[in-house]
Order: sequence, then C-alpha cells, then structure tokens
Amino acid sequence: MLIKVSVFMRLMISLFIISNSIVISQDSLVNAQIDLTQSERDLLSRGEIIVRDVSSNHDEGKTIEAVGLINANIDEVYYVLLRFEDYPDFMPNITQLEILDKSSNHAILNYTLELPLKKIKKYRLDMFYQKNENAAQLTWEMIDWPGLKETETINNTTGYWLIKNYPEKKGHILVLYHVYTDPGPIPLGLGWIVDILTYNSAPTIIINTRERVYSISN
Repeated sequence: MLIKVSVFMRLMISLFIISNSIVISQDSLVNAQIDLTQSERDLLSRGEIIVRDVSSNHDEGKTIEAVGLINANIDEVYYVLLRFEDYPDFMPNITQLEILDKSSNHAILNYTLELPLKKIKKYRLDMFYQKNENAAQLTWEMIDWPGLKETETINNTTGYWLIKNYPEKKGHILVLYHVYTDPGPIPLGLGWIVDILTYNSAPTIIINTRERVYSISN
C-alpha cells in the first residue's frame, strides 16, 4: 500500500493508513507547512488557483490538490466551511446536505450530489475540525450509510482542508484543499465522472469558497 503525500507539504507527522488513503492526526495537520515554489507563489499572488494531481498508480481512485489565496482571516474562512448546511448554495454538485450530528470539533454529514446526465451519488462523511490563531483544518473520511445501494454511492472519499496565515501577502490566508475519490466501477464512456468529482471540481471549490467568504464579510 502506497501512502499519498502532497508535493506541497512536508508533514513531520504520524500517518495512519485507512481505506487506501491517509488520515493525518489533528495536531500534526495544523502544524504542517504548505511548501510552494517561487513560480507557484507568483501565480497565487495574481489570484490564480494551483491544481495538482498527486494520485498514486496503485490506487483505484484519484487524488487532487488545489491551493489558493483568500483575502480574509482564518476565522472568516473557518466560519464558512463549518456552515455545512450552506454547502448546496455554493459548493459544486452538492444538491443536499443533511447534518446527522455536529459538535464543536466533529460532524457526521450525508451528501447528495447531482452530476451531469442526472447521475445522483450519495455518501456519508465523518468530519473533524479544529482551529488556532495561525491555522485551521478540516479532515474527513467516508463511513457507511446503511441502506444505500452500490449504484447510489461511491467506493471511497477522504480529504482535508488546511488553512494557514500567509505573511507574504498582507491580509491574505493560504488554503489547501486535498481530496481522494474512488467512484467505484465506471460504465464505459462515463470516465468523466472521476474528473468531475476531483480535478474539475477542486479549483471551483476554492473559488466558490473565496467568493462565499467575500459575500458574507462584505
């Protein structure tokens, strides 16, 4: 089993391998650094989103990362990301989100996605989150949703948000969105479903989150 680690990050942490993906301890992820080349920093300063495919050939699914800057503080972005009930209003493909349980650092969420050709996919996520004055993070993994048929759901998805202060541009924070998705068996001609759930949606998620933050803060 191969551990997937971002080229952006050197994580001096302990890793736990679950369902062919990495789950990073809460404290370690908040302390992690997001490493960027100078050319990447230049792109970010112009408002562009960096997207990287960091998938492993040994995995059934795909792992994508998107990185961007938001002109806001950590609290403002964290507030938007924890308002799960608002996700259908600005997150791509999400048509319904049901909060089964929510506390100060944990939530269980049912997602319903509508894809092109009216394909509907559902899954349940176990989400953990935390924040301090310099960073915030949300991590999630897919858990069982009893009663769903195999055709109604996906095989697996895990991921995290990492939000850090960005001293190089005053008033901005750096956000990294990392997601692994294995949609399961794909019928011939429908391979685009994988891209919609990963590569195509990752930059849109950051852009839409950024716009959502601005709409609330203004």
